[in-house]
Amino acid sequence: MMMKKMQTAARFRSQLWSLKMPSLCHRSFAAISTYKAVIFDMYGVLIPSPVKLATVFEQQNSVPLGTLGKAISTGGEVNTWKRFMRGEIGAEEFVETFGRQCSEIAGSPVPIGSFLSNLTSGPMTRPLPVMMEAILCARSRGLKTAVLSNNFLQLNGDPFLPLNHSLFDVIVESCREGLSKPDPRIYHLCLNRLGVSAHEAVFLDDLKLNVEAAAQLGMHAIKVGDIAASVKELEGVLGIPLSGFVPGPGSAPVATKLPMDQLTQYLRKALHLSDKDSIAVQQLNPSQSNSLYHLTTGGRHLLLRKQQKTSRAMETEFRLGSSNTPPTKLVLGAPFLLMEVCLGRMFSDPSLPGLTPGDRRALYQAMQHTLCQIHCLDTRAVGLEDYGEPVDYMGLQVQWWTQQYRDSETPPIPAMERLIQWIPLHLPKHQRSTLIHGSFSLENLVFHPEKPEVVAVMDWGRSRLGDPLTDLTFSCMAHCLPQDNPLLTGISDRGLVQLGIPTVEEVMGQYCSSMGLEEGVPDWNFYMAFHLFCLAASHQGESKSTIAGTRT
Repeated sequence: MMMKKMQTAARFRSQLWSLKMPSLCHRSFAAISTYKAVIFDMYGVLIPSPVKLATVFEQQNSVPLGTLGKAISTGGEVNTWKRFMRGEIGAEEFVETFGRQCSEIAGSPVPIGSFLSNLTSGPMTRPLPVMMEAILCARSRGLKTAVLSNNFLQLNGDPFLPLNHSLFDVIVESCREGLSKPDPRIYHLCLNRLGVSAHEAVFLDDLKLNVEAAAQLGMHAIKVGDIAASVKELEGVLGIPLSGFVPGPGSAPVATKLPMDQLTQYLRKALHLSDKDSIAVQQLNPSQSNSLYHLTTGGRHLLLRKQQKTSRAMETEFRLGSSNTPPTKLVLGAPFLLMEVCLGRMFSDPSLPGLTPGDRRALYQAMQHTLCQIHCLDTRAVGLEDYGEPVDYMGLQVQWWTQQYRDSETPPIPAMERLIQWIPLHLPKHQRSTLIHGSFSLENLVFHPEKPEVVAVMDWGRSRLGDPLTDLTFSCMAHCLPQDNPLLTGISDRGLVQLGIPTVEEVMGQYCSSMGLEEGVPDWNFYMAFHLFCLAASHQGESKSTIAGTRT
């Protein structure tokens, strides 16, 4: 039976390639090939936050809490603090002027000279070890690193920068440039000196305003609060481990050893490699039992995932073509999958900040073109006719999600009860059956680095045979929700025409024209209500876990 599945999957993958269908890739490694640089703020990211220091200073000097913060935030761009950060005034003038402002706010003298001294001594001079190790790991993988800091000149005329300068390719300081964050010009200055585009950079800062400005330019921006949590988030974005750095050749985390002789022999046969092709291995998650490795050979980049037992997800990925080899444990002593890495761009914000209207439109059109390709696949010809039960797909989905909601129900919600009664009464009378993705959205696509083409579709965990209009309507969810929607970030209030993003009507028109659906989508309201119900049911499960103190 297993051999039959393997042959079926091989035929399916071959069919995908003959159709020039976008290949599938592993999410965690798509990002490592997309980003080329990481840009760090200094205060609150690489060294302790001055906000906490200010609070301690106010408490120790009997200054009303919030006095320094109020002085920093008032007066606009010409206030003393910002002028100090831009290098327009020196330390002596800053102490005198800012001290006077703080004293007026507090109603009593405030020794700002003492605060400035605290800002450049003690814990502030010691970089945070977790972040320093993350920088070493990132640089060992070929990523560029930079500091982009709102900084000031000390009494001796030098900036305060208690960092190892050799760890950074570029250091941009506001007091040197006459510009400060969140001015877009200083971000562009840093990007230009790094030689990367905004979409190739990750930015970390502890201030929301600065993070939002970076995101608007197209950078992947991370708001830093808890340092360890922020490093974990950065790991997820880059797809590489940022701990366990070991100095020396390769300068990368230590990998769990693999039986290289057996693996090399297997790969040469499976991938048709020559005896001259060497194989380099780097483990990406040394601390986890289900290990992930990065393999390079013959100019190709591969991921090898090894775990304790074969899962349904592993078999699904192989059957859908995301794996080059079926799950097997004959070589490594445990089941593993081998996947090819796909280079490209990923977008999490549906408004596609930093792109031109023409580029946005082209990417959304490529997204719908890919969806049509998935739905046009002849499942019988490639051996996927048994990939789930296509009969009454929507009815079964409604039952399943209703049960999920009931299982996590807390206090009754009248609107949900009405929806539970309404949905089964309005099931579509006619449902086609095709291969569906199950979570088709912008963030699950990898685009060509330069062209408006989808090169990979990820996250096939919910794929099966079912109603293709669920994919179409789910891909339009962001079009129908506002930006501040708590369940799913939307773009309905962002001005789609001005952004260049196709409207819902245009998306439906493109899909129906390509798929030959003359009747359009008459049950549109049902599908949208169904997706909103699913989102609410999923959120309810998270809420119950939180209440019970068992969030996973």
